[in-house]
Amino acid sequence: MNLKEIGKNIDLPWSYEIIGEVDDTEIKLVRYYGEYPIHRHNEDQFMLVVEGEVNMEIDGKTHNLKSMDFMKIPKGIWHRPIAKKSSLVIVIWKRDIKTEIK
Repeated sequence: MNLKEIGKNIDLPWSYEIIGEVDDTEIKLVRYYGEYPIHRHNEDQFMLVVEGEVNMEIDGKTHNLKSMDFMKIPKGIWHRPIAKKSSLVIVIWKRDIKTEIK
């Protein structure tokens, strides 16, 4: 399978498709676009930018992630992704992860 081909069918901002599962972990392909609310999770999160660019705000610092850049976001850390243009991102996290919005 090709991630960019799958991504063509994910057109709404912040929508996703689960592209795989390993034990209790989901692998999602997510369409990032716009500003997502500040939030945190009760489990770690891993993200890899496949296409586009994402600014990840964490504790007042902005991390600019471009195609093929990745980041681990530890559980409990307040963060917010901002994508000024439509971007494709792989997100890996536990299946029953909980999200708290600030």
